[in-house]
Amino acid sequence: MKFCILGAGLMGKAVAYDLLRQSSTEVVTIADGHESQLASAKQLLNDDRLQVKVFNASNPSDVENLFRGSVSVVGAVHYGFNLGFTRAAINTKTHFCDLGGNSVIVDEQLKLNKAAETAGISVIPDCGLAPGMVSVLVKWGTEKFSWADTVKIRVGGLPQNPKNTLKYERLFSIEGLINEYIEPVRVLHNGKIQTIEPLTELEEIEFPFPFGTLEAFTTSGGVSTLVDTYKTRLKNLDYKTIRYPGHCQVIRSMYELGLFSGEARKTTASLIEKHIPLCTEDVTLVKIIFEGNSKKHELVIIDTAQPPFTSMMRMTAFPASIIAQLQANKKITELGVHTQENCVPAEMFIEELGKRKILISGI
Repeated sequence: MKFCILGAGLMGKAVAYDLLRQSSTEVVTIADGHESQLASAKQLLNDDRLQVKVFNASNPSDVENLFRGSVSVVGAVHYGFNLGFTRAAINTKTHFCDLGGNSVIVDEQLKLNKAAETAGISVIPDCGLAPGMVSVLVKWGTEKFSWADTVKIRVGGLPQNPKNTLKYERLFSIEGLINEYIEPVRVLHNGKIQTIEPLTELEEIEFPFPFGTLEAFTTSGGVSTLVDTYKTRLKNLDYKTIRYPGHCQVIRSMYELGLFSGEARKTTASLIEKHIPLCTEDVTLVKIIFEGNSKKHELVIIDTAQPPFTSMMRMTAFPASIIAQLQANKKITELGVHTQENCVPAEMFIEELGKRKILISGI
């Protein structure tokens, strides 16, 4: 089978790695606008089945040429390109999934459902960690626990050894991080979809030693389409980001001072990139809580870096690779543009996570 990855950054490299681990993979093409990223991918992956190509993500001809000949394509660049990639998938009749990151773009992709169905392909947005993996786990739990009427999703990528005031180190793009901190947050409350402020509803959350008591607070994007999907099934559903205690207060102060808006945002992003290092020894913490009828069940993941990949790379890229393979192997039978909770076979997906040593307590 032949796959293509659009983007040779941190996540794109990890998607390529996972695809190249599969004996059924014949060729993986990884494309990027920067030759330095492609050279880095070649050096890291060191596999004869890997091909690299320079492309312009804004050029439909470049994009469609990459789609042709592949059974499935993974989008691992800025979410702003995903709608164009979806059109390219339809035009070339190629399966496509992406790492998502923006609910407005996803809504536009979903409008192309009929066109993708007619083309005989599946397009699946938001295939990272959150939204992404957690969406499939919510599907698993809501199907298994008929008594559950409330779902709480808590996710965080943290340095194992925090050193600065924020107790944080960079794990993905600064722009994506700022978006999570400042954009409106969608929740399901008493059966109704509501929009609330980010960086609010601070709570304590417990994890085993050495983490102990951490904090969680509202951020945008994590639920993606889940509130729409489950608005008639659940009363309450929300998402919060996990951080070490004290982080939210600092970020909230920056937010209130306007440091994430207008021209100030560029300066803030530049300073974060300059002074907050990339994390190499990280941990990803996930807790999904199902409640209802005086019952409670928790799914917990504690995943640590496994060099040369951070945990965030594994937890974001490997789920996308799994989805691309399920598409290619026709294990996802629904054609069109669909969200993961509406088309991904949960048990099969969870089994594939286990093969990659992403272990879920409570399954």
